[in-house]
Amino acid sequence: MEVAGNTPVLVSASQVVDRLDENWEKLGPADIAAKAVSQTLASTAVVDIDSYVDRVVVMRTFVDSVPDRIKPLLAPFGFSTKFARSVATRAGLDHAAAHYATAGGQSPQQYTARACRAIASGEARAIVLCGAEAIGTMRAHQRSGETLDWSENPVGNQSDDGMGLEDQFVPALAAHKVIAPIDIYPLMEHRKRMRRGMSRPDYLTYLGEVLTPLSNAARVNPFTMFENVPQPDEIALVSGRNRVVGDPHLKSMVAKDGVNQSAAVLVMSFELASELGLADKAVFLRGFAEASEQALLERADLSTSPALRWAYDNAVASSGLSVSDIEAFDLYSCFPVAVIEAMEALGIDTEDHRPTSLTGGLPFFGGPGNNYSMHGIASAVSSIQTGHYNHVLVGALGGHMSKHAVGVYSCTPGSGDWLSSEKAFEEAGNSVSLASEFSGSAVVETFTVKMIPEGQWLAVLAINDKGERVIAASLLEPGELHDKFTQGEPIGERIAIEPSGENTHCVVGLV
Repeated sequence: MEVAGNTPVLVSASQVVDRLDENWEKLGPADIAAKAVSQTLASTAVVDIDSYVDRVVVMRTFVDSVPDRIKPLLAPFGFSTKFARSVATRAGLDHAAAHYATAGGQSPQQYTARACRAIASGEARAIVLCGAEAIGTMRAHQRSGETLDWSENPVGNQSDDGMGLEDQFVPALAAHKVIAPIDIYPLMEHRKRMRRGMSRPDYLTYLGEVLTPLSNAARVNPFTMFENVPQPDEIALVSGRNRVVGDPHLKSMVAKDGVNQSAAVLVMSFELASELGLADKAVFLRGFAEASEQALLERADLSTSPALRWAYDNAVASSGLSVSDIEAFDLYSCFPVAVIEAMEALGIDTEDHRPTSLTGGLPFFGGPGNNYSMHGIASAVSSIQTGHYNHVLVGALGGHMSKHAVGVYSCTPGSGDWLSSEKAFEEAGNSVSLASEFSGSAVVETFTVKMIPEGQWLAVLAINDKGERVIAASLLEPGELHDKFTQGEPIGERIAIEPSGENTHCVVGLV
């Protein structure tokens, strides 16, 4: 097949891990990112490859994904005021434009697609995309009492898309002590369980089955952060090492952010790749789609994501392939419900022989912040270049299953229709309103129980007789309510709710 000269291709990829072992280099985030970039460029074996790079696009770090007032807590050793520029300088790419991406797990896939569009339009010849976290090193030094200095104010400019996390904080939930993703995703998980008609024990077993292929992949991946990846029979087993971190999730099932990992990819035109002798390394982004979901508390059904399903459907359709043509997947795995929703969107199940993760996923491989899916993309590129697979799908998401980006990578180009179209998903109504003040009985929609210093904290979403959603929370005391929510099946049951302050409610008991 003849390939147009302006067709964007990925020609090189690299991953780096700095484990806390005898080979630990104690690299800072900019250092480890630059190492991945340098390795990516070097692997092309083109002597002056750096001179062709017009742009360095860097995924946003954790510390730059929070308000300024919180930064000192996440960055006790300081941070770069222009992280993308710091990375570009370290990688010997001072001449290149430095661009800092918006936050969110969807960003690696989203910005790779944007890079491909820039190459296709002639805006750039070659673009490097990368990202990194060194949270493992930071925490290790905090524990030991050693200090580091990661403060930096580099010379030069960078463009910055900003955090873009306006919907990440949900005030109505935060008022009820439901704040972090580890508090919020269980609400979706229990709804998914009910949608599948499964008991709590059966669903826990099912989560182990869903995550087993990921743990198996992580165990043999040389870039996995952690040495002790759980065995399949340990994933769904409650133990001292595998406690409940937010019902129904066990520690082994959720993203691990204490990592030192980086990944990078190099995108250029097929014409330039041919000129540099890299045409035989070309990997094509054959299909792509992105979509955004309704705000969390507006969603009528928390068990599913129409935006996610739309993104998967359209990414596959725009590739000109079918799901049966795709030989491997890297599905975003911050929490099990995200993997399950993607599998349902693709029409695959736990009996499917194809890998659902090339890396091992965020719970086992490691979760380097916003950059995780760059590892998925890098793995896809490498596996296609080595002839392991012909077609690989990478799914990425950010927020509370809020933002989605899906790419289909291939050894052959497609029609490229997705390059010329900006498709935006729009949810067709089906929203639910939130009751600001309510007293009475309501039906439990979903829930979670988490540990706080005072004990077990119950958070409930319920639907009142007007069809409004009500948020309520309470400290669980021994008794009927405690047993129902920790051991029984509360979803579908009526509970008594009373106001407990301005726009907050408490669970009084069962009805």
